[in-house]
Amino acid sequence: MPDEALRQRFEAVVGNAADPTVRRYLEEAYRCFVAEAFNAAVVMIWNAVAYYLRQVVESISVAFFQHNYRVLHNQNPPHELWRINDNLFMQACNRAGILSDVIPALDRPRDRRNHCAHPSGIFVSVDETLELAESISDVVSHRVAEERLTNPAILREFARTASKLDGEAIAQWVQEALCPQLAHDLLTIFERNDDVTDVSGIIGLWRGLWNRVDEVTQQRLWCRIEKIVQNTLSDVDNALRTTEELVRLIVWPAPDAECSPRDRIGELFVVWLEGLVQSGQFRAVDMDLARGLRQYLPPSLCKRLQAALQEMTRRYTE
Repeated sequence: MPDEALRQRFEAVVGNAADPTVRRYLEEAYRCFVAEAFNAAVVMIWNAVAYYLRQVVESISVAFFQHNYRVLHNQNPPHELWRINDNLFMQACNRAGILSDVIPALDRPRDRRNHCAHPSGIFVSVDETLELAESISDVVSHRVAEERLTNPAILREFARTASKLDGEAIAQWVQEALCPQLAHDLLTIFERNDDVTDVSGIIGLWRGLWNRVDEVTQQRLWCRIEKIVQNTLSDVDNALRTTEELVRLIVWPAPDAECSPRDRIGELFVVWLEGLVQSGQFRAVDMDLARGLRQYLPPSLCKRLQAALQEMTRRYTE
């Protein structure tokens, strides 16, 4: 049996685990360690790490992980995360920016686990077992909620093909320092990239980031949105984005909240819709847009919008 000092060092690793299930794996590893079943202890130490990695992925976004797995390995991953080969799993995590600061350091524990779990003829010592346990302590001691996504290029890539819900879901995990520039980048993709035909993921991630950027950044983004709305409404038929997509993009404040950028943008929409009424060149989708806008605009603009909608409805039913 390892002496008391060694046992106490291993117990400290067990005590540092933040997740209860990770701790259970390490407790079993400790029992193997005390029984001098060191190869078995290494296997359970790795199981604690592998479980932790999968918990992080499940918490952040399985869809985000799957996207990176498909791009990297040119195949779909198994549906259950535990079925994925650890090496392929870690490579996809590293590409995604999930735990990328610690993934490279896990190669040795994973390799040792493979040696110990197969008939390799390798038997580890008490000291090596303890060293491996202590080497993973910093990883499993982190709470999953503290993890952050750190690769803006991969986030932009994912947003191009993601659904709105999947895009919005990862916003809370983006490293705070990346949020302002990433928001500007997403708006640029929305405004200019004609190869992105479905902007649902762009809109989802953008909306999720909105309340994570400071007021100065929001004001700059409002200015850009106003210009995009102006350009779109001046030539709707040839615009890259639809008016409906514009409305979906904007994070509208409450109608009774003071917000001059919202009011200017709302004025642009109302004037455009009033022009359609005067010309008679409105479509059913324009009426749908007017109905949707009513919930976002202040009373003064909403009253004009309602009048335009009523006239559209009257003419449309004639």
